[in-house]
Amino acid sequence: MTTKHYRSVFFDLDNTLWDFTSNSNRAFALLHKKYGFDRKGIPLARLLEVYHHYNDLMWEEYRQGRLDKETLRWKRFYLTFDELGMPDEQLARQMDVEYLETSKQMTGLVEGAREILEYLKERYPLYLLTNGFNEVQFTKIHNSGLEPYFEKVITSEMAGALKPHPAFFEYALRVTGSAAAGAVMIGDDAVTDIQGAADAGIDTILFNPAGRAHTTLPTYEIRQLAELKDIL
Repeated sequence: MTTKHYRSVFFDLDNTLWDFTSNSNRAFALLHKKYGFDRKGIPLARLLEVYHHYNDLMWEEYRQGRLDKETLRWKRFYLTFDELGMPDEQLARQMDVEYLETSKQMTGLVEGAREILEYLKERYPLYLLTNGFNEVQFTKIHNSGLEPYFEKVITSEMAGALKPHPAFFEYALRVTGSAAAGAVMIGDDAVTDIQGAADAGIDTILFNPAGRAHTTLPTYEIRQLAELKDIL
């Protein structure tokens, strides 16, 4: 495969390196048991289904600037509990705190993440680009042992904009001293990571382990992180 020489490698965090889905599900399982949702007739699968629906809606509101961070955090739980027939703002706020505290202690990584970072760190300056909240993401990065691999971690709160907004990527290029033409973005979200970076003139690698259909045009597409060795 003929590849371009890059000078900066940008990585997304959640579900690209840190196994967000598995870690989040484990945190929910612990809280589901602690709060006795089974006894209330709410199986874990149902709780997750409803939560993810409202979490996605609230994040979209947040990306559009129609919702602040604090409201997003507790309201996704309140709307979940409301649909499940137990509207309780106090419980929603409590669950928000406990979920974030529990999930950020989880350390599961995507298969092959550490191995590919070991390989790439000897060859490129690596940077993490994430939309997550500072107090959560930095703890996750530290606890899972990802810190030593990266020159800088750039969050949406630091940038004052969320991926896929061009301002996020412009900020990342500026603070890393990178040129768009010499950078590549690796991420699992075809819109947030790939289209966002492409709109900023950055080459992209879509990590798509499930082979999900999408309408974006990444520079490269991979199913396993190990395939990055063929590109970088």
